[in-house]
Amino acid sequence: MLLFDNIEYEHFFNPLCCKNRKIYYECILQLIEKSKSVPLLYEKDARDTLILYFRNCKYVVADEDNSGDADENISSKKSETENASALLRYFRYCGWVSEKEIGRNGDNIATVSPYCRKMIDAIERIFNRDNNRGALTNHIFMIYDILHSAFIVDHGRTLRPYSSILVPVTDSVSDLKNELLILKDSIRSIMRMVIKMTETNQLGQFIIKDEMMESFFNDYFFIKKGGLIPGYIEEIEKMLRKIIKTEVYENMIKEYQSFNNVDEIKARETVDGQLAEVRSFISYDYIKEMDFIDKKINNYYSLYSTRILMVLSNSVNMQTYLNDLLMAIKDFDADEKKEILDDVSKFFSLQSYKYVGRKSIERRKKRKPNTKSGALVISSLSDEDRARLTRELLYEYPDRYGVKQAAGYFNKLFIDKESIIPGETMIRTRDDAMMVAASIIYSGSSEFPYEVEFLDGIIETEAAVISKIRIKRKS
Repeated sequence: MLLFDNIEYEHFFNPLCCKNRKIYYECILQLIEKSKSVPLLYEKDARDTLILYFRNCKYVVADEDNSGDADENISSKKSETENASALLRYFRYCGWVSEKEIGRNGDNIATVSPYCRKMIDAIERIFNRDNNRGALTNHIFMIYDILHSAFIVDHGRTLRPYSSILVPVTDSVSDLKNELLILKDSIRSIMRMVIKMTETNQLGQFIIKDEMMESFFNDYFFIKKGGLIPGYIEEIEKMLRKIIKTEVYENMIKEYQSFNNVDEIKARETVDGQLAEVRSFISYDYIKEMDFIDKKINNYYSLYSTRILMVLSNSVNMQTYLNDLLMAIKDFDADEKKEILDDVSKFFSLQSYKYVGRKSIERRKKRKPNTKSGALVISSLSDEDRARLTRELLYEYPDRYGVKQAAGYFNKLFIDKESIIPGETMIRTRDDAMMVAASIIYSGSSEFPYEVEFLDGIIETEAAVISKIRIKRKS
């Protein structure tokens, strides 16, 4: 392994295991941020950044001997400039900063090494939840985007589909599993904190200001209530079913076979196993985990409500006490019961009261979690399906009461008649009434071979009440 076999990385983790580890960690973060704003980080810029940090440092610099060279050790006895220079030398000693190399401006280059960047980035993503908001949804979006690229002709990822499609999807699924575990651990931690609280003010401040709870519910409600994520999950399931029928799938097997020097059967088993694992998680485990979190949230609300009642009653279950009291006096005479209850009531007095608005006690219906998303996904409707639906809408399902339909209806009635007056025998159903109304609308049209003459009176039938009219052939 490169980390243990290369002597250059023998002291790679030393800055995280000493007295000033907080200072070292914040300093490397400062250098990484500085390198993002300049084309190339030089030693002068890095030193100025560290000097500014030491001037505003909130930690006390401890004296320690991290290496054999005293110039590489920071100390409370040194100035900010000396500590900045010593820290740069120490970072080079540990492999966090590149070796000395003269740049174009004549100064030494002081870029943060790639391995150090990756390590710090991993630490930030794992332990710093503030920088990791939306990670759940980002993993889902990433899985969708990568799989969608497999169905785009001549997409760059399809050239090496195993390493560019299947491996990133598998990694994203693994990260998504970890994020769900973090979400589950968060609700457990929240419940443990609620149990430990003994004052009403603590409970109120917790539910209003606690950052951990706010972060948890932001992630949870975006996934469950946003309506966007279920649509992406559904599309991911469809693409996982379709991809095994594509040329990309066969190319995955060929690439794995070539890269790992195995036969086709072994390569196919491996690729199928990885796809099956992804499909199983998306279709079953993801839903199972979210249902588990739903259950825990319901338990949290019940726990919070119970905890508030216990805090307000000084951890005394008043309902049990009152029940025991009523059971004890149930056989007493009415006068004795009244006397006892009057004595008990003296211990309780209402200090103040307020009116509760109707919305305060309104219970909203729980949203159905299994309803289909209202989001439209472009790939869900192919060009052929869109053309077919358009054709059916415009041509294969014509208007039931159009000009042609109305003319055909009256042609059957006028076989041996020149005119008719619609009555109860003719208007029996709603369709009959609609055809009579259509005759009035189309009577002035050249395409309709009949005309309508209005008569006095009203005709009442079970289907409709209409004006009395005469329908006759146009001359």
